Amino acid sequence: MPTFHAPDWVSQPCRTATLEVQEPDGSTHTQPVDKQAYYLFGRDASACDVPLDHPSASRCHAVLCHHTDGRLFIIDLGSTHGTFLDGAALPPNKPTVLKNGAAIRFGALDTAFVMRDVESAAEKRRGEPSGETAAKRSGGGAERSGTVRASHLLVKHRDSRRPSSWKEKVITRSKEEALEMIQAFRARLEAGEVEFGALAAAESHCSSARKGGDLGEFGPGQMQRAFEDATYALAVGELSQPVFSDSGVHLILRTG
Repeated sequence: MPTFHAPDWVSQPCRTATLEVQEPDGSTHTQPVDKQAYYLFGRDASACDVPLDHPSASRCHAVLCHHTDGRLFIIDLGSTHGTFLDGAALPPNKPTVLKNGAAIRFGALDTAFVMRDVESAAEKRRGEPSGETAAKRSGGGAERSGTVRASHLLVKHRDSRRPSSWKEKVITRSKEEALEMIQAFRARLEAGEVEFGALAAAESHCSSARKGGDLGEFGPGQMQRAFEDATYALAVGELSQPVFSDSGVHLILRTG
């Protein structure tokens, strides 16, 4: 049986993610997949997080992994009868990104596992178009083009879409308390007491804390609306005021 060794990019989740398990008889139930860094699927119930009770399933068939940047990936672990994403066979041992609504099947199982409730600060906004249409923003219908790069520091609160993080399993603070924390962090940054990367690494509730808050480059339509608008409004090297999104309260430093 192959042994799974998690790649360096695998991280504790910073997003909400659930699998809707659709049984052949039409019944459904949910399988949360946002409590640990990765989930193994396979016939060996003693080794796998999600057992697959079917002879076509390999003992360790596939794995779902959370990336440090918030994305989710599925990897077929060289299974005998394959892993399928939206009907297409996945190449073995190659990570493939998962989108909301994607349907996963394992071997000849009739059961489908459909991604639901996927959320992250860095995902495309639900229901909004991509490409040129997504680049059009308010304010005279001007088109926004090109990419930016930014780092952020996130403080979650109890009304965040996922009130849990690598720092705190259960978050109970109010939005007002989160804002007070962000304002205090901003004051420290403005006073030159600490570098942004060091502060984000210690205090941010996003898994990007591992990279000093760096989110890399992104373009129009790839972030939550409030986050994107705030980032594009900054000059390179400029620090934002507190920014509110569904994920919590952010400080954003535009870096490119």
